[in-house]
Amino acid sequence: MSRVSPETWYALGFFFLLILGPFTIGWGIMKAYRCYFPKTPPTEVESSVSVVSQLSAQRDGFFKLYLLGLVICSPGFYYIYTEYLAHI
Repeated sequence: MSRVSPETWYALGFFFLLILGPFTIGWGIMKAYRCYFPKTPPTEVESSVSVVSQLSAQRDGFFKLYLLGLVICSPGFYYIYTEYLAHI
């Protein structure tokens, strides 16, 4: 590990931060948003509604959370890239 340059560790950390950071930030923001504005499931015409359809109607998808977090985190990612990784 002593033969690996610090820039390699920066790039590896940036890669994991690029995946996990936006998802966790988007998840937290949507959690707070759903606290004040809960998602109401559409009214069904059927007399019985399955549990799976109710759960899927009340959940936010992975990509919605990821893209929301990516929009918020992108200026920070740009700054990290230009300051630490652009010279690699």
